[in-house]
Amino acid sequence: MKSLLLIAILCWSNLADAQQLDKIRVARSSDSATEAALWFAKDAGLYEKHGLSVELLRLSGSSLVVSTMLAGEMPFSQIGAAAVIDANLAGGDLVIITTLIKNFVYYIYSRPEIQTVADLKGKAIGVTRYGANSDFAARFAVAKFGLQPEKDVAILQTGGPAESVSALNTNRIQAVALTAPATIRARKLGLREILDVSKLEANFPFNGMVATRSYLRTNGAVVRRFLMAQAEGVALAKRDANFAKKVMAKYFRNDDKELLDESYNWIVKQNYILPPYPALAGLSTILKATEARNPKAKSAKPEDFVDSRFVQELDRSGFFAELNKAQ
Repeated sequence: MKSLLLIAILCWSNLADAQQLDKIRVARSSDSATEAALWFAKDAGLYEKHGLSVELLRLSGSSLVVSTMLAGEMPFSQIGAAAVIDANLAGGDLVIITTLIKNFVYYIYSRPEIQTVADLKGKAIGVTRYGANSDFAARFAVAKFGLQPEKDVAILQTGGPAESVSALNTNRIQAVALTAPATIRARKLGLREILDVSKLEANFPFNGMVATRSYLRTNGAVVRRFLMAQAEGVALAKRDANFAKKVMAKYFRNDDKELLDESYNWIVKQNYILPPYPALAGLSTILKATEARNPKAKSAKPEDFVDSRFVQELDRSGFFAELNKAQ
């Protein structure tokens, strides 16, 4: 039965090749490797294979992505879950349909004299801003080592990645949560890597696809085809490093070997996951953190913000199993 369902889905998708392409616009909020699933499918022609013409738009910051989606200007985006929760508590209709990365793809870097996370007691760790992924990653990391955020370790906002590295290098903070390519600059300055946070199982909705519920109600077939194309792009990238690095170099506008190797090996190869079920456990963490500034979060449940049915349907058909088998 499972194989028959998979064959039906694939045959239906192939019929789309002969039809007019459905045009959709998809937003992303950064140029990091965590966004690369969109690029892989785009540059491999996989959206067209599944009957879609996809325009990828780079918008500055998740708040602009959210407002654009709520205005009905685009059905999909690839953003973190915190922005979805904030929007929906304010009356929005966004929903998380996949989580492509479930771990915190951050390293904790420290001053050279700091050797372990436990050494941060009484010190300060930097994050880009409160409520950002770096903030959740830093709090998660220190708590895993028995330290209480804000009590045992101060959490300080440092701004963007460059400002974060500078704050650490000048000893305004003693550690910081960094992702590539800021990790490379930190190493070159002689700063110490004390923890790969992605090695700690977080089940956190770090990054994935978000849609509006109103779009899902009337465009289920398009959603299904979009997710199939994106998953095929991820599988292709994981088995073909040269393809993945070439695509990332194009979108990074940077062909630095160290940057591409770290982005591929650490983020794409190690932390992209199929099937991309939404990560519920981490949503509880975000809701708890949101309660202080929005009382509505206290009565909300993680399930209120996700729709797993498309991933579940493809998973039951054997679609993801076939992709993983080929990696």
